[in-house]
Amino acid sequence: MENMEPFETIYGVFEMLIAKYGPIGIAAAMFAESAGVPFASTIVLLTAGSMILRGTVSFWSIFWASVSGITLGSIVSYFIGMVGSIVGSKMRVSYFNHPHEPFVCPDVHGKSKLLRLWERYGNFSIFMAQLWGFTRTFISFPAGAMQMNFYLFVVYTFLGGMLFSFVAIGSSIVLTHTMGLTLRLLRVMAGFSPWLLLIPALIIVVILFYLVRLWRNKKHLRN
Repeated sequence: MENMEPFETIYGVFEMLIAKYGPIGIAAAMFAESAGVPFASTIVLLTAGSMILRGTVSFWSIFWASVSGITLGSIVSYFIGMVGSIVGSKMRVSYFNHPHEPFVCPDVHGKSKLLRLWERYGNFSIFMAQLWGFTRTFISFPAGAMQMNFYLFVVYTFLGGMLFSFVAIGSSIVLTHTMGLTLRLLRVMAGFSPWLLLIPALIIVVILFYLVRLWRNKKHLRN
């Protein structure tokens, strides 16, 4: 993918923050994503599980750091969208003499996706948007531009951030644990004779042969 160097630099900074400060680095990454830096939450998926399994941090410290970062970053984006809408509307009235036309946000990649989400779920789209990276990054800007009720915005953002953080951190723990077990198993198997590796392969072949034979018998009885 082209022009990824800035994002790689940003991710490197977040990785350093997370390695040095733990939950504070997680909060900074999630704040940045909700404030306009896309896909910074991938760092949470890659690092949270290993930190928790090593015992350096607790699940709940990472969880609340992630939720806080999402909520605060979204609030910043909300006010940026609101100020941008007000300024744009005033410029339209002052310089273009179109007082009755609403201010339209500039076209950006994925704007139609955000609009479809908003049209389908209304204010509840704020909650739904927190479950996906791209929409979580940009949904707060149109919410502020349309001057959605601020307190309702914060509640939906907070609840959606809680659900995302729980699933993301839980998935990170499962993936990290599974990868660790796989590596340990490979190290154990490497210590055995290569001929012993044929045993699980033969077992799999026998199981597949039995299943195919059972399927053929059932098919023959139906006919």
